[in-house]
Amino acid sequence: MLRIAAVTAVLIALMLAFKDGRVLKRSHVVGSCARVAEVSDGTNWRRCVRGRLTGAPGLTNAGCSDWGTYQEAEFWRCPAELEPNTLRQ
Repeated sequence: MLRIAAVTAVLIALMLAFKDGRVLKRSHVVGSCARVAEVSDGTNWRRCVRGRLTGAPGLTNAGCSDWGTYQEAEFWRCPAELEPNTLRQ
């Protein structure tokens, strides 16, 4: 009975670790993007790398424009993020 409880606990811990995807991104199993620079007008540059199972994420749906590849990474220029409006109801 103790073995079943131990295996169950390990499986639950693994499921929680993989749920949000950070483990998969850090181990480069899936592609990921990171912000590398921010320009004074609020736009920012992001560097996307491909994973072993998936390609690099595309950021066109976020309004970003592809600026090409450099050293096996794709660089994107993204518009300034909108400030949250706390007064809007």
